[in-house]
Amino acid sequence: MTKHRFYTADVFTSQVFQGAQIAVFPEAEQVTDVQMGLIAAELNLSETVFVTKDGCEGGASNKFRLRIFTPKGEIDFAGHPILATAQALLEAGRLDISSGNSAPNSALTSTLIFQQNTGDINVNVTQDTDKPLFVQFSLTASPVIDHYTPTESELASLLCINESAIDTRTFHTRLASIDLPYLVVPLTSQQAVRKARFSLDAWSQSSAPAMAAQEIFIFSSKTDNHDTDFHGRLLGPGIGVNEDPPIGSAMPCFAGYLGEHEHIREGTYTFSIDRGTAETRRSLLQLEMDYHKDKPTTLRVGGEVILVSENTLLMGN
Repeated sequence: MTKHRFYTADVFTSQVFQGAQIAVFPEAEQVTDVQMGLIAAELNLSETVFVTKDGCEGGASNKFRLRIFTPKGEIDFAGHPILATAQALLEAGRLDISSGNSAPNSALTSTLIFQQNTGDINVNVTQDTDKPLFVQFSLTASPVIDHYTPTESELASLLCINESAIDTRTFHTRLASIDLPYLVVPLTSQQAVRKARFSLDAWSQSSAPAMAAQEIFIFSSKTDNHDTDFHGRLLGPGIGVNEDPPIGSAMPCFAGYLGEHEHIREGTYTFSIDRGTAETRRSLLQLEMDYHKDKPTTLRVGGEVILVSENTLLMGN
């Protein structure tokens, strides 16, 4: 019988039982690929992370390999597991975090490199007195933006909304692609985002599947909360009618989408975006975007993380 310690954490939130639930195995060197898939299916959380030092050249103490699994299998990139992994490594004693300031009560900081299947990701961790751990990761993205999208009539049918709920005054519907394409649709209000429902029947008759888009990212700049600039939500044929999945993986495409609009000038932008509600595990993401025309967009995504549990998995040989 082998024992594997793992943690669960709520990410992009400062409150327990909010945000996205992520499981992390911080010492997974002895867990096989097959076992990783079985464990993720057993835990049935949105993502389960297995951390090793495999392939970390030179044995750098601040570099870790992340294998990320959903209950359906391994995925190449996800943002939420980065926050949860930093918290789990700290709890497991694998993260060296120190004060960069000799002043009393100064914040503790650490810089990490997390290797996902898509490549290395730079991560900054900050631990301040009496505050949740804050984790920020950076990446560059050059999404391909396509203006060819379904008509507003089609979109309204897909989302079970009135055409008047599609807001084209400031932003426009676009197809934004990096590895996977997202159909990005602006709506008039947070209420419109919450009321939208995905119609599989309308999808089967729409031009959207021919674009290879499997997820629709709907958002609004008219939000209900004072601490956020946008409210977002993912819908699609692979998302259950009552699901409100994490949106972190869509943020690189969303940043490129924003930069595509003429009123967005070159420079650095700071904004926040939330998903869900207090009743459906609200998440809050803090973003910084460096936008320069004809250059890759640099995106920094940050948020707070709360440790929820420490557990032991018992597995027969």
